[in-house]
Amino acid sequence: MKKALLAVAKALALDFEKILDEEGFTILKAEDGQELVDLAREEKPDLIILERNLPVLDGLSAMLLLKNDEATKKIPIVAVCEGKCNQEEQARDAGCDAYLTRPLKADKIRQILRELT
Repeated sequence: MKKALLAVAKALALDFEKILDEEGFTILKAEDGQELVDLAREEKPDLIILERNLPVLDGLSAMLLLKNDEATKKIPIVAVCEGKCNQEEQARDAGCDAYLTRPLKADKIRQILRELT
């Protein structure tokens, strides 16, 4: 079974969990950016979904650490952005493989999951 590592606000987590479950993923959750990095190194998920505004270590910093680590650099990362142009550009520069903007659309989430895994 595929594993997805999720680090998003609780309100968003419910939507993602439902879709990931329907798509056959085991879901791992991180409460902050540092836990995300640690879990990614430990569990080697098939996909990471994160928000920029994570406590302890922000999403962009977490992406940079993961994409510069031999053990995790090939794990696809989906960044959740607020739709501001500079956020999407910054996420791409940090190494995300895809991004979603709010409001989230289930069809778009499913499409990205299928493309990246």
